[in-house]
Amino acid sequence: MNVPKPEYIDFPGSRTVVVRFSELPMSRMPEAMDRAYRALGEAMQQGAFRPAGPAFSRYESVPGETATFETGFPVEDPLAEAMAVGDVRIIPSELPACTLAISQHVGPYEGLGESWRSFVDQVESEGRTTLMPFWEAYDTEPGPDVDPETLITGLAVPVKDDSNTA
Repeated sequence: MNVPKPEYIDFPGSRTVVVRFSELPMSRMPEAMDRAYRALGEAMQQGAFRPAGPAFSRYESVPGETATFETGFPVEDPLAEAMAVGDVRIIPSELPACTLAISQHVGPYEGLGESWRSFVDQVESEGRTTLMPFWEAYDTEPGPDVDPETLITGLAVPVKDDSNTA
């Protein structure tokens, strides 16, 4: 997988509106994310929040057989309190301010794992330690008429520069 060379930015942080999943089996992720984004879309239509950027998923650990993550949108104005759309709980959260390594994956979601490994390997080979949480932004909205080869997913991981430590 050819992932572009990482760029490093000072990320100011962002308030978010999300649906949170704890220890969700990876096999259930597509269905769970579809349900979450349907509920988030309904909450947007109700005027509960307005996105300030693309949809994303924020991971608290590297997914294995299960994943603990949040999926939602960055917002300028956070939710005042949690809300429910059907049986889906929507909550306020945030992406942390940090030094952030960023890159992109182009292509189907099935290749994301390989792109993440390549990206993290490049970051670490440049003398930086990756931190948690990390996230991906869905810069191209998926859909039935979208060619999976054209999907663009932003990769983002907080980093610490190890070259300045003794």
